[in-house]
Amino acid sequence: MKGNGDFSIGNDVWPGISKLIEECGEVMQVAGKLIGSHGDPAHFDGSNLGSNLKARLESELGDLMAAITFVSDKCGLDADVIVRRTNEKRDLFLKWHGRGDEEETSL
Repeated sequence: MKGNGDFSIGNDVWPGISKLIEECGEVMQVAGKLIGSHGDPAHFDGSNLGSNLKARLESELGDLMAAITFVSDKCGLDADVIVRRTNEKRDLFLKWHGRGDEEETSL
């Protein structure tokens, strides 16, 4: 798919950034519906996945991960830096989750 300008897939200026933003928005939309349904994944959202917000979140997270890896590859980002940061942040989230609070720890 070729986009219409810079930042689109198929162009030379930060290709895929616009798709990355779109996919982030779709993840936020599903997350918002989960919050709005008080965590009940059986909420009709009009998508082809019907009333399964869990399946929709899985699908949208997959799309977002694809956009992230595309941007990383095509924009010359250092995958090792990204993976290292991902692991650091995930460890912090797990620490927060285990403590049951959200005390800020700087990373």
